[in-house]
Amino acid sequence: MSIEWSFNELMASEAHWALVGGNGSGKSVFAKRLKEEHEDLNVQIVSFEEEQALLEREIYEDDSEWIDQMDPGRTMRELIEEHLAEGVAVEEFIESLGLQDCIDTGFRLLSTGERRRLMLARALGQKPDVLILDEPYDGVDRGSIRQLQECIDRAAEQTPTLLITHRLSQISERITHVLCIEAWKLVFMGRKSEALSDPAVEQLFAGGATSAALPKALPMEHPYQAEEGKAMVDLRAVTVGYHQKPILKHLDWEIFPGEQWRVSGPNGCGKSTLVSVISGDHPQCYSNELYLFGRRRGTGESIWEVKHHIGIMSTALHQQYRVTVTAETVVLSGFFDTIGVYRPVSAEQREITQQWLEFLKLDHLRMKNFHQLSFGQQRMLLIARALIKRPQLLILDEPCQGLDPVNRAIVIQLMRTIVQRGIAQVIYISHEDEDQVDFLTHELRFEVRNGERSEGDPAYVVNKGNYPSSAL
Repeated sequence: MSIEWSFNELMASEAHWALVGGNGSGKSVFAKRLKEEHEDLNVQIVSFEEEQALLEREIYEDDSEWIDQMDPGRTMRELIEEHLAEGVAVEEFIESLGLQDCIDTGFRLLSTGERRRLMLARALGQKPDVLILDEPYDGVDRGSIRQLQECIDRAAEQTPTLLITHRLSQISERITHVLCIEAWKLVFMGRKSEALSDPAVEQLFAGGATSAALPKALPMEHPYQAEEGKAMVDLRAVTVGYHQKPILKHLDWEIFPGEQWRVSGPNGCGKSTLVSVISGDHPQCYSNELYLFGRRRGTGESIWEVKHHIGIMSTALHQQYRVTVTAETVVLSGFFDTIGVYRPVSAEQREITQQWLEFLKLDHLRMKNFHQLSFGQQRMLLIARALIKRPQLLILDEPCQGLDPVNRAIVIQLMRTIVQRGIAQVIYISHEDEDQVDFLTHELRFEVRNGERSEGDPAYVVNKGNYPSSAL
């Protein structure tokens, strides 16, 4: 990659820069090379890769088997203090980044948005000479985005800051100049006002399209036969908590045939916990009354029988996919509900995998190492993994996180097609209103509890109703 731009332009002028580009265009690699070329500077990068490296360390040091419970990991406070520059106090970040409620929570119990704010606090706490923010708003709810933008703008007054993003809506008014790269080449460099009308930039932010023909599917063994008036998913008074912190309390929720649900709410409210309870990945799901596909959970079924009818894509799965495999293997693993492939693969399974790679325009990455791909490319492969066996229940937890406008449009249209053809029922978890998910019918919304809380009550209440609706 050869781009005639350096930190000198960032540090020697009043300009404030943003770097935009599609998935796989080279944005993150460009940022890393900038850091490598300026070893004399304290350059801090806030990115998914840095967050993933921290998670890897926490998993490596996991003491769960010795303490007879899940090890939550180091607290947010400990992680911020770990590399704190002299004269900087944790208290400087608590209020400005909205960390009051989670500052003493273990890293592994933090939501996606809480982790984003933690990574920013860790970077700022080291008093960097240059700050690179690689998609800092992905996975962050609307309220926290505004708070985060204000904090980043304040930091940019003191520290030269480069914002990397694929959403024009996330470029604040403070940004004056834009770099745009595509296919590892610089296609625009100049003022933000000029970028918005430049043909190369306009093409990047145009929507994408897929063919109407979905890849073929293998016939499902023992498909679930939906019954009129009987719920596919039935949660009865479900209660979940961590270390005396209640997350869900006496939650009742039924999903009937033909219903498509959105689950929404702020970071840390319990959306992803709810997903893991339904999918069988949460240890407390068996201590609750939960019926899935007409059968009560915990009555002798194996985890593979639970997952047989479900396709899932989530941030938790993305972070768990740490094995070294090719892009093709990631998609193939959806047939077996495993991370990696450990069973013989048929020629027909490989053919369907190739069809999905071509459908999502990822076939050129087939033999690439999964971890060498961009965050957005990894995300698209995991979506294909969730869909490849044509599940009857599709759970998508922030599926468009990290996707550029083209891929985001492809995923939304794909979900619309799946719903319109009755292929699967969808649970769509998101706090992002920018995506037009007009194929949904109902919403379960976590909202901040007003008034005094009794001991043992979660911080959020759950409301249910039709979608879209301003008052559930």
